[in-house]
Amino acid sequence: MAYELVEFTGLLEKRISGSIKSISGHSWNEDHITLKLLDELNSTLSQVTLEGEDFRRKIEWESYKLRGQYETHFGDVAIVVTISYRDGTSLEGSAFLEAKRRDWRKTTFSAMNKNQLRRILKHAPRAHYLLYDYEDITGFSNAVSFGSEIRRYGGYWSGLVTERTNSVCVPLNVADATGFKDTLLYRHGTPFSWMLSNRYFQGLDLEFDPTAKAISKGFLDKFGLPRFIMKVDVTENGADRKDNDMQVNFQKYEKIEQR
Repeated sequence: MAYELVEFTGLLEKRISGSIKSISGHSWNEDHITLKLLDELNSTLSQVTLEGEDFRRKIEWESYKLRGQYETHFGDVAIVVTISYRDGTSLEGSAFLEAKRRDWRKTTFSAMNKNQLRRILKHAPRAHYLLYDYEDITGFSNAVSFGSEIRRYGGYWSGLVTERTNSVCVPLNVADATGFKDTLLYRHGTPFSWMLSNRYFQGLDLEFDPTAKAISKGFLDKFGLPRFIMKVDVTENGADRKDNDMQVNFQKYEKIEQR
């Protein structure tokens, strides 16, 4: 389907928040939340055409999950992005997200681990926490601009408050610097929907180091592997989608099929 960029962001937000809010307390764990979320996005918005003045014309993605059990993981989600431009050039990079859910009926994220955080930062300095909350998050860093954009498509929301979400991305280096392991991190957060449409899909906040890219695709496991991979292809208006080396290791990952 075809959308303007801000409409696409609104639809992403609706799917993300709806998926997280649908999960009950007894199923409130990172693996289940993430798998359900990727399945929802993969099934409803995996092929998108953008209208208007945005340079990106087509966005396609597929999601994969790690086969079997691994003792060490390198983040929960790797986003492998390839952008093809109409001048024949391309940009290839990866983003890493370490998912953490808010403790039930508390303000803490007790699963956060400083050693894990610093191990990821060593090879992916732009990595983020992907924080999940069963209640609305309203005090995030770009709340005003996010709300003004979403308000243009108010039909996707009920009520007056649009500066809300249920998932934000917080840079791991900020979490390390502050030492926060609770909802105070939200002040440094950006909605996951916004990070996808306005950052990652534009080639921003990605890792371009060969080691990071090899980890993200499942070809280098000595530092651990991500539990899930989202492979994204973005094509500029007038460009041909290029064959590239940003392919997933199918020996270690299986595709999350669309419902």
